[in-house]
Amino acid sequence: MTAVATTPARRRRSRPLLRRGRRLLVPLGIALALVYTLAPFVWLLLTSFKNPVEIFQYPPTFFPKNFTWHNYAVILGGEDPATATSYPVMTAFAHSCIVALATTTICTVVATCGAYSLARRRIRLMVWAVVGIFVMRTIPRISIAVPLYLSINDLGLLDSLAGIVLTHITVVLPLSTFLMYSFLRDIPQELEDAAQIDGASKLKTFTRVVVPLAAPGIAVTAILGFILSYNEFLYSLIMVSTEQSQTLPVALSKFILAYGIKWNFLSAAGIVAVVPAIVFAFVVQRHIVRGLSMGAVK
Repeated sequence: MTAVATTPARRRRSRPLLRRGRRLLVPLGIALALVYTLAPFVWLLLTSFKNPVEIFQYPPTFFPKNFTWHNYAVILGGEDPATATSYPVMTAFAHSCIVALATTTICTVVATCGAYSLARRRIRLMVWAVVGIFVMRTIPRISIAVPLYLSINDLGLLDSLAGIVLTHITVVLPLSTFLMYSFLRDIPQELEDAAQIDGASKLKTFTRVVVPLAAPGIAVTAILGFILSYNEFLYSLIMVSTEQSQTLPVALSKFILAYGIKWNFLSAAGIVAVVPAIVFAFVVQRHIVRGLSMGAVK
């Protein structure tokens, strides 16, 4: 009887220990995830303030001993006075921002309208259309690079920002449509029916009811599309042959030389490159969490 009586008591005493363990494990897991995620960025940031000698020093230093702004002066100025070498990073930076914003705007608008039709039309073929869009997302980009290059060449848009935007649309639009389809499908049909009963047209119902409700999903789609277009390297490299329309990923690759890598300039340019994505994410950040959780609770 004693053994039977003490077993529940021991279980009750062990429960607070388990709760304390869980309370400790959750912050510890979050801290480890943050360290794992932010460590490369912090190392890149600190490296951008080092000179080439300290970068290759062994044992390596974490904080720069000889703090210098020279790397950023070269990147922002576009030229290295020591070697008289031109680095048009900021021009490529502006091109990437223009291309990414144009691609994101076009793809978000088209994807929202197209996904709404896919989500609301009760036709069997629509299911296959969604599957086709998903398959387009999985096709390797290199497999369609040659026909895409020939098409852009026939349009006379090689080595132009418009040509790069068209190629980036082929990358971003399938993902944007697929995401918006999943978001719009979770918006209740009854809300649209109620608006139409009150006299609203289909267009007004879409713009006044559906779009505001889908704003979090649109924000998530826009930020993912912006990052995808901003980081696109393959098509930007193939479609551009001069610095006239060069984008930032292609410009950064020029720091990788046959005899070595200019880590000091590449690190400073990398820090400059992440600024637009961070700013864009902060602008729409209030919608991102809601958008990522859309559909989780009916």
